[in-house]
Amino acid sequence: MAENQLQVQGQNTTALSAQQQRVMGFKNILDGSFAKAQLEQVLKENAGSFAVSLMEVYTNDKQLQACDPKAVFQEAVKAASLKLPLNKQLGYGYLVVYNNWDKVNRVAVPTPTFVLGYRGYIQLAQRTGFYKNINAGVVYEGELRSKDKLTGAIDISGEAISDKVIGYFAYFELLNGCTHTLYMTTEQMANFALKYAATYKPRKNYTPPTIGQLLEMAQSQASNGPTQGKVGWDGDYNAMATKTVLRHLLSKWGLLSIEMMNALDADERIDNYSAEVIRDEDNANDKPTYNATQILDAEVVETKPEDEAAPI
Repeated sequence: MAENQLQVQGQNTTALSAQQQRVMGFKNILDGSFAKAQLEQVLKENAGSFAVSLMEVYTNDKQLQACDPKAVFQEAVKAASLKLPLNKQLGYGYLVVYNNWDKVNRVAVPTPTFVLGYRGYIQLAQRTGFYKNINAGVVYEGELRSKDKLTGAIDISGEAISDKVIGYFAYFELLNGCTHTLYMTTEQMANFALKYAATYKPRKNYTPPTIGQLLEMAQSQASNGPTQGKVGWDGDYNAMATKTVLRHLLSKWGLLSIEMMNALDADERIDNYSAEVIRDEDNANDKPTYNATQILDAEVVETKPEDEAAPI
């Protein structure tokens, strides 16, 4: 009896849990010559630090651990190609997990996806060398003093009197002195999300939220932080809204590098696809390999068959 117990104890000290095995498997991929060569090609001397950061992200994310580790690495390469960190707290870019529907095996497959954050857009814009200032964010009650309908300029120099979210702004100033501002109220943003975000496309056994429900969610997340366990609009509505208003401003008025134009074009083009088109193109065929500028937006990638899976 004591001998058996000792054997069990010995197994407990030497055997790896399933989670530990997945983590070690991913580490082996990062330590492999192929992964090192890919990272060194795009990051040069910073390849090692990026690999360490990626390993930390993977180790602390059980949803990523449920995905094909090779797919996780390939999505991370997109961030590396843009030279953007994957630290969630920084907000430049994220590895998020969606359930993509496998039509052949009739099963939802956890699929990692690189999503560009609004700070990632700011970073890419700054690299062009055209911008003196660029900013975007949430506007709270009391901050908005005036809006000039003719020029589009807004004055948000007031002091917030509550944590109530009333809108979202984006602003830039070019080195030549040209400035542009875009402001969208919370109601305008909710209407946009319901019209264009694939997350809220009507489908079988699913009824999209109302504008009021989206406003309530935005306010709740502004007060309590993003919703744990969810991604995209449902996970961090205000970040997605900030990204949307900044993307619209840059695409209409900004001076863009080819890198930025390709990223914005991919974002906006996919936004206007119908849910059926995305299902057929994204799930029926092998998933294509995208280069660094072909970034898929979170609200589009998470589109699922009408009667099946939702985001993890």
